[in-house]
Amino acid sequence: MSYLSGPPKKLNLKKKAKSARSAKKAFSDFIIKKHGSDYVKELKKQRAKKVPKKLLKKLQDPLDQTTVGIIGGGFAGMYAGLILQSLGIDCEIFEASERVGGRIDTWYSTNYDPNNKNKAGLYGEVGGMRIPQFSDDMLPVQHLALSLNAVLKRNKLDDYLVKWRKFYYNSDVQRLRYNDMKAPIEAKDAALNPLNFGVNKGGDLPMVWVTPVKDKAGNKYLPVNKILDKVNAPFLKKINRSFEEGFEYLMQFDNYSMWAYLTNVFKLGDLGEYYNPKMGKRSENLSYNVTSYLETMNVGTGMYSVSFVEMVLAVYDWTGSLNPYDTEDPNIYMVTVDKGMQNFPEACRQVLNLDQGVLPEDGYRAQQLIGMIPGINGKQGYSPDNLTPAAIAPASVPKAAAIPPVEGSPSGRKERVFMNHRVTRVDYDPKLFSKHGGMKVTIKNDRGTQHKEFPYVISTLPNGAYLSGELKTNFFDNLSFAKTRAIRECNYMPSFKAFLTFKNQFWAKLGERRDAGLGVGTSDRSNRQIVYPSYGYDAKEGVLQIYCWAQDAERLGALSDKERVNECLKGIQFLYPEVDVYRAFAGYDPEVTTKTWFWDNHAGGGAFALFAPGQFKSLYPTLLTPEFNGCLNIAGECCSVHHGWIVGALDSAYNAVNNILQQAGATQKIAQLKKTWGSLSEPDVALED
Repeated sequence: MSYLSGPPKKLNLKKKAKSARSAKKAFSDFIIKKHGSDYVKELKKQRAKKVPKKLLKKLQDPLDQTTVGIIGGGFAGMYAGLILQSLGIDCEIFEASERVGGRIDTWYSTNYDPNNKNKAGLYGEVGGMRIPQFSDDMLPVQHLALSLNAVLKRNKLDDYLVKWRKFYYNSDVQRLRYNDMKAPIEAKDAALNPLNFGVNKGGDLPMVWVTPVKDKAGNKYLPVNKILDKVNAPFLKKINRSFEEGFEYLMQFDNYSMWAYLTNVFKLGDLGEYYNPKMGKRSENLSYNVTSYLETMNVGTGMYSVSFVEMVLAVYDWTGSLNPYDTEDPNIYMVTVDKGMQNFPEACRQVLNLDQGVLPEDGYRAQQLIGMIPGINGKQGYSPDNLTPAAIAPASVPKAAAIPPVEGSPSGRKERVFMNHRVTRVDYDPKLFSKHGGMKVTIKNDRGTQHKEFPYVISTLPNGAYLSGELKTNFFDNLSFAKTRAIRECNYMPSFKAFLTFKNQFWAKLGERRDAGLGVGTSDRSNRQIVYPSYGYDAKEGVLQIYCWAQDAERLGALSDKERVNECLKGIQFLYPEVDVYRAFAGYDPEVTTKTWFWDNHAGGGAFALFAPGQFKSLYPTLLTPEFNGCLNIAGECCSVHHGWIVGALDSAYNAVNNILQQAGATQKIAQLKKTWGSLSEPDVALED
């Protein structure tokens, strides 16, 4: 689930050839090395603690007793469980709701029918909806899908296989309309259009910013659209030259929000060749109005209040949508799960409830198939076997040479995922497990209240969900001061989505753009974005998705459900004045023709973490630090530099499991972890110096 609809529209992404090193992982390492002294000190202390032989045996031998309790059945919780299952370390996962997936959730109209082409497109993604296809950082998500599929095939569970289809991020015919323009325009005509932001059209930008200018090569541009290139250029240049130097420089501005940086640090003179004296003195900063334009066009109302570092690093997540094997390929490549993202976590649940899960050979082969590691020919390639035709890689991407799939044998059942089991309290008891210490977990379900004890607990809830709502008791007591503060202060971003069914797909004629998609339509109305479906264009009916964040989401969310839908309809009508949108609307019928989402009671007040100024160096290492002598690990996308993406949840879960194994000195299990799942996360690299 990304907080941007795509790469910032006014930012040129520098594409580089595929490399083994990731900017985001290097940034994580940098934060730990430079600002994580307490984290490193605490980890060393925990790992020096002697583990009782009985407990160590549980981690090293096939188990008949559960060792790890996992709170939350989102991707972080299930990934941690799948890793433990593959290592022969038993676990139990407690999910408060009636489904798995957490903030990955697909809405299906009650009229949805995957076997009827006219009904097969009546769904939409409430949570995450896409991943960049070739990003080194994001490949673990595809690796997980392939590893699951290997197990599902062995167990004749083909109905749960995870298959990727193409997600159409953008197109030259997606619509834009701002500031009561007389009519919408298409993306192909937008580069030199001032969109009524100029004072001559009733806007607030001096015309010098929105009057076309020619560069030395004779190419026309709008000066306002060059600002973010220049804002980011010094950081990108330094990071590309030296990770260490680049992040050292970037972190000097960690206490700035994006808005504060633009209006207090960046100077008009920094525009270089794009500077014009009519803009103001070289020593002046960007004005409120110019900064407002950049926020409006690139994110959402109020979103520039988040960390400047967060916004710069967003660039690196989006470079993964480009083809790293061909620097001349300008296309964006993204994928989504065929028939809905909800199928992905459900596949996880099916495998977790088997006695035997992912084998080392399954994970190793999956790494080869997607280029995480070289194939048997010594070269990296990309040719996973779970791509639908539209998602097949372009010809410039080499094929992978992977080991043959392991045959294996079907497995028996063993329930590990417990639905409608709400954890309400977690307590540390130093006397448990031969005085190693452990966690007492209180769980409520339809049979009443249960109490369980585990040597280790991994809690994966969003930070807002630690407000239990219970009378007299807290979810956690006696956490360290630093962890308590980090959980309380970690900034989350609100999000709003709505799904509206229409009797006909007026946005595309029947069958049109079936193999090209439409992308995302944008405006300055409260709904902000229309995400067009990437499927179902051969059907008469269709679903449009509304997506916005920050203040726009808060204001829409404050309305009643029907009022939210009314606002969304007005926003769609604004982009389609030639269509009678209200007549095309299939009618307000919750769960049938509409679905809206704002606050989810399991999400705890926000859709995803998005750090405020200063939180990377002040909170990130603290969120990663295990509590209670290593017995409690906190995981989830907030505990990663990949905020708002599935891979952030995966990396944090990997790190939590790694912490447990490192503390126990389970060297063989650590080697098996790396062989099966790769080296996905590197926040502990400082301990290996």
